[in-house]
Amino acid sequence: MQLESTTARLIAPALTAVTPNAIHGYVFRPDTEGYVLTVAEAYLTELVGHADDAAARDAIRTSAIVPLANDQEMVEEIRLACERVLFESRREQAGKHALVAADLLRILGLFIRLTESAREAKNDPTVPDNLFERFRTLVEECFREQLTITDYAERLATSERTLRRATQARSGRTPLEILKQRTLLEAQRDLLYTARSVAEVAYGLGFEDQAYFSRFFASGTGLTPTQFRKQHKSYLTATPEPDTAAL
Repeated sequence: MQLESTTARLIAPALTAVTPNAIHGYVFRPDTEGYVLTVAEAYLTELVGHADDAAARDAIRTSAIVPLANDQEMVEEIRLACERVLFESRREQAGKHALVAADLLRILGLFIRLTESAREAKNDPTVPDNLFERFRTLVEECFREQLTITDYAERLATSERTLRRATQARSGRTPLEILKQRTLLEAQRDLLYTARSVAEVAYGLGFEDQAYFSRFFASGTGLTPTQFRKQHKSYLTATPEPDTAAL
């Protein structure tokens, strides 16, 4: 992404926002999936005016790149809102404009929360500037090892309390929630895109007990690994891997 004089590499999933009149451009990989919402400044300003939200007024004039790799719930919220905007924009039924406006404001509100969390973490003098990024990197390297949060804190040379403040400020989640979500995401990928048995998937993620893995998976998805794979069987050959998607 080119934004004014800055070039940034976007790692999916991510959310970008571009202020009116900012010089910008994208180069997408051929397998990129996502949504581009272009909204007239006057229209968005009018919507925000009715909401009487000062933070929202400021957000309209804010350009930003927000990584979302460790916030799958936020990714899903934004994705569903974009889908609804697309769906309603193609209809000619009563209430169309109100529904589109509601989802545009929702996306703007989520953007505000994301950028505010990042700003708070950056301005907190008790939290090292790059602690959250180092934790994310370490999770990517070690999530299969079934380390405890105490182990992560020790490897990062910090306390569990400081680590928790950093992750909550930047993502709204605890370190354990981020770790569980990353493990769950990999389990879903393995079940969808490989022919490994449930036991093999569990072992590959560091679970020695398949029954415990099944309970862990069900607590995060509402389905057992077998049910999840069966329910998404038709999805296996029709959709590219989820890490190619971008918002």
